[in-house]
Amino acid sequence: MRNNLLFFCLLTAAVCPAHGRELVLCDDVSDPATLDPQKEFSEKNHTISQQIFDGLIRFDPDGKIEPALAVSWERIAPDSMRFKLRRGVSFHNGEPFDADAVKFSIERYLDPATGYPGLFFVNSISRVEVRDSHTVDIITKYPDAILLNRLAGLVLMVPPQYIKEKGAEYFAQNPVGTGAFIFKEWEKGSHVKLSANKNYWLKGFPKVGGLVFKFIPYEKQLEALFSGKVDLLTDLPGTQTLKVKANPRLTVLKKASFYTMPFALNLSSGPLSNLYVRKALNHAINKEGLIRYDLLGNGSPIATLSMPGEIGHNPLLKPYEYNLPKARTLLTEGGYPNGFALEFLVKRNAERAAKIVASDLKKIGIDLNITLVSDADMIKEFKSGKYGMFIGSSPDPMCHSYFIQAIVLFSKSPYAWGGDAKLDDMLIKMISALGLGESEKMARAIDEYIYNNALSIFTYQKKTVYGFNKHLSFIPYITGAPYFFTAEFDSKRRGR
Repeated sequence: MRNNLLFFCLLTAAVCPAHGRELVLCDDVSDPATLDPQKEFSEKNHTISQQIFDGLIRFDPDGKIEPALAVSWERIAPDSMRFKLRRGVSFHNGEPFDADAVKFSIERYLDPATGYPGLFFVNSISRVEVRDSHTVDIITKYPDAILLNRLAGLVLMVPPQYIKEKGAEYFAQNPVGTGAFIFKEWEKGSHVKLSANKNYWLKGFPKVGGLVFKFIPYEKQLEALFSGKVDLLTDLPGTQTLKVKANPRLTVLKKASFYTMPFALNLSSGPLSNLYVRKALNHAINKEGLIRYDLLGNGSPIATLSMPGEIGHNPLLKPYEYNLPKARTLLTEGGYPNGFALEFLVKRNAERAAKIVASDLKKIGIDLNITLVSDADMIKEFKSGKYGMFIGSSPDPMCHSYFIQAIVLFSKSPYAWGGDAKLDDMLIKMISALGLGESEKMARAIDEYIYNNALSIFTYQKKTVYGFNKHLSFIPYITGAPYFFTAEFDSKRRGR
């Protein structure tokens, strides 16, 4: 895998002209909630957004930070970072990209009136100060050791004048960015179509003439791939890999991704506030069985909420062993020899995993009453106070163990129940540690604390399985949210 995709792109740009064929892909079953990047906070929605919009910086396929609309950056004070901006870049409508656009974009994320669902993850930023037309300082409320991870994974630049003139509602349906692809149309229930930005700042890219994101029900996706209606499926069922490989037009690629199935537990009251009970739950889950039946074998057990490759992952920790007698003993020691019942809130994309876990826990006397919930209703149900446990899939767009830990454990997160005061303090100190290697060392200690206190139920790291046309060159991203500006078809398929 290329360690520096941008360097590779610059080297090859002169000999790699863009081609005319569209890349048709299926990455989701339904429409995005919006095409305004500052009103969405979901993996699939963000994948579309980042084709249209650029950030100051971004992650390469292996999770390393590389330049985008900023060409360089430096820390000038414990609470300040200075960014030098790329010159000669325009938004798709011709509006210039400059320091004022950066200030407007970041302040729009931070404004509660915008309603950015991921505000919790960027509100370490206090303000943006414009130094000149192509230099900005980002000032944080405290020294923030993971500011670059926040910016690379979550923050995209939008056009100030266009939004002021057209309004937020129009912008959400007709987005304008600086990205490799330009918005063309959104046919609800069918597709979003983008065309190549021939004036993209990364010369020679994109390689394809456009992108078409098709929204297809799971049961019809495979037929669309075999019939040639789509060139790429980004979530191929593991049971279908041999069938796809047997097709002379198609191929399969697997890549470990920063994607897990974390649990939020009610740590403040009830049986899950008991350490013995939480450890019992972890010993009662058959991770290998969960991977086999939920991911069809395409995953690896993990010891905590972090995954190999993430900053902060502690490689010395080993997954809790599957041991039912030990789980029953721990339940007895915790005061629940006969088990108990729990209300279990389940995000719809985690339904299969939830049922497998429920079956495992029933073997030690724990009965889970499952309530399925959509993305739209999740926060409302979560805050209702009716549930003791929640599960939902989660990628890590920040390439840092903090992201998933904070979502399900930090007491101020909208997705956490109760929290743990010591963990809160550890996370805050880790974020603020600017010494060389200090923050990462503290992050590994946080990983160990979460493991020792069984603050969640630990499951797996997913391998994403892609099925696609053999004539397509495609680079998957470890974040699970790929960019497609380097994707291309070989010469045998050009002009189709």
